[in-house]
Amino acid sequence: MKKNVKKGLLIGGGILVVLLILLFTVPLLFKGKIKDAVINAANEKLNAELFIKDFGISAFSNFPNITLSLEDMSVSGVGDFAGDTLVKAKSADITLSLWEIIKGNYAVSRINMDHAQVYAKVLADGRVNWDIMKTDSVSAETVNNDTDSGDGGFKLQLQKVSLNHCKLLYEDQSLNMKVLLSDWSGEVSGDFTAKNTTLKTKSTIGEVSFTMDGIPYLSRIKGLADATVDVDMDKIKLTFVDSNIQLNDVKASLDGTFSFVGDDGKDFDLKLKAPDTQFKDILSILPVLYTNDFKDLKTSGTASLEGYVKGLMQGDHYPTFDFKILIQDAMFKYPSLPKSVDNINVIMGVSSTGGDLDNVVLDISKFDFTMAGNPFSASLNIKTPMSDANLKAKMKGIIDLSMIKDVYPLEKGTDLNGKLTADLNVAACMSAIEKEQYQNIDANGSLKINNMQYKSTASKPILINNAEFQFSPQFVNLSTFDIKIGDNDLSANGRLENLIAYVLKNKTLKGELHLKSSYFNLNDFMDAEKNTATASAAPSENKEKISSGRTSPSSDNFMIPQNLNFSMDADMKHVVYGKTNINNLRGVITVKDGIARMQNVSANVLGGVAKISGAYNTAESVSAPKVDLALNISKASFAETFKSVEAIQKFAPIFEKMLGNYSMDINLNTSMGSNISQMLGSLTASGLIQSNEVKVQNVEVLNELASVLKSNSLKSITAKDVNIPFAIKDGKINTKPFAINIGDGGKLSLEGMTGLDQTINYKGSVTLPKNMSNNFVNAVPLTITGTFNDPKIKVDAKSVIGSIAGQLLGGTSTGNGNTDNISSKITQNKQEQIAKIRSEAKTASEKVVEEAQKAGQQLIDAAAPKGAIAKLAADKAAAKLNSEAKKNAQKLLDESEEKVKLLEN
Repeated sequence: MKKNVKKGLLIGGGILVVLLILLFTVPLLFKGKIKDAVINAANEKLNAELFIKDFGISAFSNFPNITLSLEDMSVSGVGDFAGDTLVKAKSADITLSLWEIIKGNYAVSRINMDHAQVYAKVLADGRVNWDIMKTDSVSAETVNNDTDSGDGGFKLQLQKVSLNHCKLLYEDQSLNMKVLLSDWSGEVSGDFTAKNTTLKTKSTIGEVSFTMDGIPYLSRIKGLADATVDVDMDKIKLTFVDSNIQLNDVKASLDGTFSFVGDDGKDFDLKLKAPDTQFKDILSILPVLYTNDFKDLKTSGTASLEGYVKGLMQGDHYPTFDFKILIQDAMFKYPSLPKSVDNINVIMGVSSTGGDLDNVVLDISKFDFTMAGNPFSASLNIKTPMSDANLKAKMKGIIDLSMIKDVYPLEKGTDLNGKLTADLNVAACMSAIEKEQYQNIDANGSLKINNMQYKSTASKPILINNAEFQFSPQFVNLSTFDIKIGDNDLSANGRLENLIAYVLKNKTLKGELHLKSSYFNLNDFMDAEKNTATASAAPSENKEKISSGRTSPSSDNFMIPQNLNFSMDADMKHVVYGKTNINNLRGVITVKDGIARMQNVSANVLGGVAKISGAYNTAESVSAPKVDLALNISKASFAETFKSVEAIQKFAPIFEKMLGNYSMDINLNTSMGSNISQMLGSLTASGLIQSNEVKVQNVEVLNELASVLKSNSLKSITAKDVNIPFAIKDGKINTKPFAINIGDGGKLSLEGMTGLDQTINYKGSVTLPKNMSNNFVNAVPLTITGTFNDPKIKVDAKSVIGSIAGQLLGGTSTGNGNTDNISSKITQNKQEQIAKIRSEAKTASEKVVEEAQKAGQQLIDAAAPKGAIAKLAADKAAAKLNSEAKKNAQKLLDESEEKVKLLEN
């Protein structure tokens, strides 16, 4: 007996040891084979790019199955979807049957995704980014899945899919729709390979957001799903059985069927019911009311929510549907606030008899409430929205904005005051508006805002002193509009035409406005526009972008809407744009078809006066607007221009070193781009810059020129009557030949180019001032290259020598190459000139001293008869005259030596 037990233990222990060895060794033996199979399958079957950072295999977690672990895995699109990441996961576990692997098959029974991100995209033409299976592999896989032969390929025998903190972004460009599901955890179980199966799911979703046509219908809603769905794969039909969903506090059931018909058809027979809905539940799906203390909100009243969709949706044919929300005698009150919103009654529905979308009816027959004792009521009905929108709308009541803080918990630091008064009635169809049949349009009433003040920590304070809109069938009269945003103020009056068509059909809004302002900083609104664009993106998308690396270039450019047709008469005392201060801006600006046009707009700018005509065009591109302007600037400051205009800092840095004023006529056109370099690179312009007098100093080019010509007087020049014609193209500013007078009789003549990278390439000549010229040298040809801050100046020595030689030989050239004779002649004449210069200087200096001595002696002689004191004063005066004469004489000798040095050089 003991022997049998011992034998059994030995056998059992041996089997366990062998099993453990297999559990350790089998994954190692098959790791390379499975990895190759995964990569080969991806290459053969997927029209996409697969990336796997790390790859692991375990036999312990799901024995007797193998678990394949993919770390930092992603699948990216190709072609039109290149750059779009379809699937990205921190880790993905795939469960495979060990026995099937041994036979050479890879049967996937379970998939677990951890922190996965899925980006599903539908293009405007209907193509989808998840259609990544190669067409030849689809048919092959269908054959393989119907057999058990060991063909070495992957097969789906899927029974369960698990998700852990995953994210799904669905973007349908054909419907202008986005659905975002964030922090999705749960599982879906069932036989995914069976022709008829039942799938069950239990999921929690941290945030559900739904946007259509730019309108956020759901935002950051918590979701739950507990559903059972019968699936008929042959008919591609889903039957929802005991399927419950929850959005925040709204609990609803979904029953019925959904199936695909043909290539693009969908057949609906679905009912949505929420029989136990309370008024508080309805409020929970309104993000603005779903605050942290929502659970303590006190409510009363009844509510109901139900709807259905039934019929075929294919092409331009839509099913029938009807969704209704009913709220009766409701109220809500935050426990921490003193007042409530009462008498809430809402009857709202959207329905269609099916077929064309023109059969859709939006009907809000009642929307009433009382806030802080002030009743307010509104209604809206829209029929035949596609063919001829028929609108009926009413609004009547008073909203005391100062009372909102008593019924709704505003954010800390937020203050709101003022009063909104509405008494408005509109009834019209689109055709009557378009045909200007005002007798068939009923529009009357007014909308007023008084003393509205809004303050918050997130934006500049807004104050609307008065705003009044008077409605008539023809137009909306803006009798007064007085607003202040931060330090910016604006007042306007005028009228708006086609407002209803603009709101309902995005038609062109026409109008005339008269604008006035004492201070308006455009930079404030450019920054606000950028921040608003960032904030409007889905919050989860901002934290971790899952679509692609392609983003629209950020831009500070203004967008001109194409559906505006305005004429604006502006009178603005002080406007700030970038670093530029613009004063007394006056003129007419017309806006039409995405283009703002200016005609003889005048302003004080850059220390001078400017007149502007031209256009700013965003019709073709918002990120790169086209600018076509003609500017006339007079008496502008060089220094102010350099400080205010970034383009000048790039193209003409010399402005920083120039003192004086200038005038300029310039015609330019460019595309703004997303930065200054792009704008300057595409800039083409031509013009003329003029200045009566300008002083230039501390410029490297002049310093280098002074060094080359051995004259410090060239380091600072004062030029008069400057006229410089220029042209800008391909990132270069080219100047036509121009001349600048320097010193006494000197002149600097140049033509050439300055690049956007501040490289320079000029050629010209310097006509020397009288104190530097002589009988042989008075003009020096030169070239200037390098950069603005590191110039390279070369003097054309051959030309200078040739000029001297020509003069020495009587203005003729022998052409016989007798260089020695010419050099000898030059040397001889140079020595003669030097001797002459020194002789003349000596004679002049001696004469100066001699004349001073004579004058001094005359003073002494005249003072002698007048006494000792007068003689003493005369002696001192004579001594001073002699001293000054000797200094002047030495100065003449020094100047002659400077000329000698120049001649020797």
